[in-house]
Parts: sequence; C-alpha cells; structure tokens
Amino acid sequence: MKISHLTATAILLSSSMFADNINTSIKNGNVTGDATLYAEQQSNKTGNDAGFTSGSIGLGYETADFNGFKASVGFRGNHDFSEVENGDYGETDKTILHTANISYGNDMANLTVGRQEVDLEWMGDFHEAAILGITAIANTEITLGYTKRVAVADADAALESFDKVNNDDGAYVLDVKYEGIKGLVLNPYYYDANNTASWYGLKADYDVDSFGVTGHIAASNEDMSGTEDGQIMHVEARTSISDLALNIGYIKTDKDAGIGSMEAAAGDNINPLEDGNQVYEVDAKTTYIGLGYEFAGIELSSIYGQTKYAQNKEKELNITADYSITDNLSTGLLFVDVDAQDNTTDYNKITATLAYTF
Repeated sequence: MKISHLTATAILLSSSMFADNINTSIKNGNVTGDATLYAEQQSNKTGNDAGFTSGSIGLGYETADFNGFKASVGFRGNHDFSEVENGDYGETDKTILHTANISYGNDMANLTVGRQEVDLEWMGDFHEAAILGITAIANTEITLGYTKRVAVADADAALESFDKVNNDDGAYVLDVKYEGIKGLVLNPYYYDANNTASWYGLKADYDVDSFGVTGHIAASNEDMSGTEDGQIMHVEARTSISDLALNIGYIKTDKDAGIGSMEAAAGDNINPLEDGNQVYEVDAKTTYIGLGYEFAGIELSSIYGQTKYAQNKEKELNITADYSITDNLSTGLLFVDVDAQDNTTDYNKITATLAYTF
C-alpha cells in the first residue's frame, strides 16, 4: 500500500510539473505582428490604368522552448480600400491562417510539421509541409522536406489561399548547404514532383571582404509526354565600396523549353527584377546591373535589366527608396518602368508602403 501510495503521489507530482512547464512555455511565448498600408498605381501605354490601395494586419505567436518542442501559429488579414478598375486587387480570401505547426529541435536536427514559411531555391512562401533540417555534420545543413499545399500571404498583394501542389501528389526536396571553406557556400539540391517532373541544380556563392560571385545552374527532367526538359543558368558578380554596392549578372534559359516546370512548382529565387515578365521565357537572355547606396538611414537602390527572347526584347528599370522612421515604423517607395518590344504593352508603376512592426 505504501508503494502504491508513493507511486500515485509521484505520478501526480510529475503531471503537475508537466502542466506547469507547458503553462510556462505558453506564457513566455513570443508575439510578433505588423500593420501595413499599401498603394499601387500602374499607368499603361494602352488600355485602362490599374491600381489599388489596401491594408494588412499580420499576427504571429510562438511558444517558448519546452524540452525541444515549440508550437507556432500565424495569420494575415488583407482588405482593399479602393480600386482604379474593378478587379485590380483580385477576388480572394480576406484572411488566411498561414502558420500552424509543431516543431522539435536539438543540436543534431530540427523537424517542423504543419503550415510554415519555407525559403528554399525553388520552394518559397507558405507550405503545408514536413521539413527536417539535419545539422549533425560539421559545416553542413541538410534539408529534407515534403510539401502538400502552398499559399501566398503578402502584405502588399491579394492573399492566395492554400492550393494543391502537383495535383495533390505533393513534392519532395533534398537541399544541402556546405560551408566548410571560408567564404564559400555550396548548395546542391534535388526536387521531385511525382509524375510531373524532377529538377536539380547546384548553386555556389563566394563572398570575401567587399567582393562576391554567384554561379548557379539548374535543369528539369520532365515526366509528361511531349514536354521538353528545361534549364537555366545564372551568374552574378558584386562588390561594395563604403556605402555603395554594385552587382551585375546574366541569366539564360533553355532555347527550346525555357525552365520547364521549375517556376510553376513552388516559387523561385533567381529573377532579380520586380516584374521580370520575360526572364523565364524560352531562349531568354537577361543581363542586369544594380546599384545600392545608403545614407542618413535612407536605403536607395536601382536595377536595370534587359531580356532578349524569341526575337523580342523587354527592358525594365526598378528604383526603390526605403527609410526607417523609427525602430518599428518604416516606409518604402518603388518605381517600375517596363519598355516592351511591342510598345503597346509598355507601362510604369509606383508603389508606396507604410509598415509598423512589433
């Protein structure tokens, strides 16, 4: 009887301590959020002009660590206040629960299951996914993942609710980053979308002092009958002198198939232009040059790109100015000018953003 009584007492105490630890983890969690006002005006060479004003509120919460476990939740609500023409903003959901996951991590690995933000070479935005990061090997990070659905939850555009990836078959990813050589990051990767395509590539970044270069090549192996394999190549050089930054680059796609299914799968991180309408077209060759300068808390940047494709040419100029009014309040302006081969599709666009974050 004494043993049973002691056992019951131990169980009750353990349960109480477990509940107290969970409550402490929840109470010590971290809340983040933002409130954003956004306006966009586009002047078209032909046809009606376009534009809208909108507001966005984002809120996120993550518990404190509990024996390696954490839980996260986040949502965004967007609302359009006005449109130049009906439909300029888009017909979409007003709110989205973009984050809802449980994660576990230690010195060897971390696993996140559920809705989460992903930032890989061909997988961006928010995904319903299981992502495993392995850090057990020195100077190496291995990412293994599976995504089922993808959504977009930006503060400056209409929300895009979760939609099936690869017709509900999903897609797998293996991404490796090796940083064992000073200044060098090697990033081989492989993606597979069952019965649609697989794609693979190698990216290398080398940065030392005020100079850096990037080399990147990727290709797709298309499974669909009659669909040709795609390919893309990207090189860039960059330097900085005091507060002035300069970068120049070149992007080329396959002459017969462009980049195949890679862009449509789950996003990309190559296109350097705000719009870059033709960068991924068949046999597209894009050259670009960018400048950046910072003074008195103001960040100025510009990029000019020219894409030659299918006997056509499109030029694009982007100019941005960002300023942090306080640690939590910031504003930004963007100007985009697109000069197309067929000048009837020329347009320019101005956007303004005011954001408060906490």
